[in-house]
Amino acid sequence: MRRFWIAAITVVICASVTGVAFAQAKRAAKPTALIPFETERAKERGERGAHGLIRLNDDVARMSASRIIEMPVVDGRMGEHARLDGVELFFPYGSVVTATAEFHRYRPALLASSDNTVPEFNPDPHYDRVKAFDHHLGKVCASEKLAEGQRIEMRISPDRVMSVVHVLPAKYAGPTSQDHPSYKVISGLEMRFLSFKEPDADRLYRQCQRPGGTKVSSAD
Repeated sequence: MRRFWIAAITVVICASVTGVAFAQAKRAAKPTALIPFETERAKERGERGAHGLIRLNDDVARMSASRIIEMPVVDGRMGEHARLDGVELFFPYGSVVTATAEFHRYRPALLASSDNTVPEFNPDPHYDRVKAFDHHLGKVCASEKLAEGQRIEMRISPDRVMSVVHVLPAKYAGPTSQDHPSYKVISGLEMRFLSFKEPDADRLYRQCQRPGGTKVSSAD
């Protein structure tokens, strides 16, 4: 069944290439940047080089169908979102404009095994990427405290990728879940698309542009 969907999605993507390429040619070239942690995902797949890596403002037709886990196709036409290996892409006009990733210390508990035992937790190695946020996303330049222990941050990388980071209570239970919050990261190069996915983005960005360093405030 998975092979069938990959084949079907490949046909849809290929069918859209001509129309998307024409639209892309009509507008001026835009700056691009790798979506956060894309190189790390490639290493996990055993791939080397830049082939297959996805960049913001890239033509969606460059996306490898083999990486697609879920993508809506309505009346034979490709939708605006795709869920890949560890990231969700948004491409409303044929170009990838935002990338969303989540990081949780633990994964959902596994189903009961043959000896009827149920593991209480399953550590997720991808959570270690949280330690590299400063390197990949840039340092925090604006932060707001929200209700119920939540926090929202803006980070801007050296290649100008803006990321809104939600710091949330742990989504899944585990021995040290209280000490390891969950993170949701929405990244983009253009504010009009980033603010569509994350309404707080523009306000946080304006805080980042003010002199005096990181801005920390309360949204209460």
